Amino acid sequence: MFASTLVGLLLSSMTLVSAAPSAKRAPGPWCSNLGAGAFDIVTNFTLAAFNVDQPNANNTGIPLVLGQAGAIDGAEFKILSTFASFPFNDYPSLSMQAGAIFAHSPSGNTAVNSDVTGAGEKPGFIQTTPEPQPPQIYCAVASTDPHGGGTGFPVLAVLGDTDSFSLCPAGNFTGAQTSVVYKPEVNATSYIFDQCVPVHLQIIEAQ
Repeated sequence: MFASTLVGLLLSSMTLVSAAPSAKRAPGPWCSNLGAGAFDIVTNFTLAAFNVDQPNANNTGIPLVLGQAGAIDGAEFKILSTFASFPFNDYPSLSMQAGAIFAHSPSGNTAVNSDVTGAGEKPGFIQTTPEPQPPQIYCAVASTDPHGGGTGFPVLAVLGDTDSFSLCPAGNFTGAQTSVVYKPEVNATSYIFDQCVPVHLQIIEAQ
């Protein structure tokens, strides 16, 4: 009787252990100092640029795609551009894995994020074979403000910063792309600083 009771207690204990939820995975150091709403794994999303100076214009923001930034033998380079200035969407799905972003094409190609090392840079991607290991520099941040506000969409951070992105046109010529720039600089030659618009990069669930 005692033995059967002991076995029953052990089995019950094992059931409770197996049913207990696993501990939530903490985001990596690329999400440091971004608060309780930070996370670094996201599947199947797109990005949109939300104009922070016109918060009531469009809650979703301006759709972004991977625009062209040149090529060399065996590799293509991409930048985040507005769909209006680069009306092609060859990489309609993005995913984030532990601080790195992967862009996926219907044909099976994958472009990975390149590094952002400082002000004035256009966050970019590279598509090549074999696929390189991307730097872990990105994080997603959900709104946890108890007073509400915002648009309801998580925003993208790079180097622990959500507030230093802008949309800047490359020029006034036909085919000029309007692209994302991190901390635009006044003496830039690849975009028009005076026409840059501050934005948040919103993470939108892909359809």
